[in-house]
Amino acid sequence: MATVPHRLLLSYRGEDFYGWQRQDPKLTVQLALETALATIFSHPVPVAGSGRTDRGVHALGQVASCEIPTTYPPATLAKALNFHLPPGVRVLSVRREKPGFHARFSAKGKSYLYRIANTDPLHPLEIGRAWHVPRPRHRPAMRKASKILTGKHDFASFTSNPGYQRKSTIRRIRSIRIVKKNGGVLECTFDGDGFLYRMVRNLVGALVKIGQGRLTPAELKKILHAHSRSTAPATAPAEGLYLLRVKY
Repeated sequence: MATVPHRLLLSYRGEDFYGWQRQDPKLTVQLALETALATIFSHPVPVAGSGRTDRGVHALGQVASCEIPTTYPPATLAKALNFHLPPGVRVLSVRREKPGFHARFSAKGKSYLYRIANTDPLHPLEIGRAWHVPRPRHRPAMRKASKILTGKHDFASFTSNPGYQRKSTIRRIRSIRIVKKNGGVLECTFDGDGFLYRMVRNLVGALVKIGQGRLTPAELKKILHAHSRSTAPATAPAEGLYLLRVKY
């Protein structure tokens, strides 16, 4: 039977999975999706994601793609997938795509959200949903620093080793927005053409240090131009990070 590309929009809780990519026999989002699709179609169905997310990282708008028959209307397929998926992940929508669509290679950009809880104590409903940094941050300094990071740069200082060879560490960040929300939560939104492994978490680690007065924007610029991970602050934890949306 002929197959066509299908786009799946997903949301999941990071703490329920060992990340996106298959690590059999550990439960990952990719494994959960492929298992559900195999159950529905009675044969293996490979699934591609727009990118990897680490263990503990959440997704509000992850995108996956697969080649499957048009046996079911998209809305029916979404319901069937959710019936077979574990409760920590849900398919929000399914749509048929033109030939050649691929969740990763067709993507034009991504947005990430990072949440920092500046409260003491940490609200119990924020456990696993935000990085708890009790003392208030100096937002003007963080916003000034974010302008240094906006644009096209070599972000070698702000990426961790992914375990494979990369063609380039140059990326473009279109915007960084830092907004204080009700409840003492600071939301940092990063929009760009693409992001390196742990790049957002590494950038947040530096911005928080600036907000604490332990790093200056001028020092941040030196770190950016050093092109060395060893010069930059520690990585922010996974639980505050959300894949917000993927652009096509």
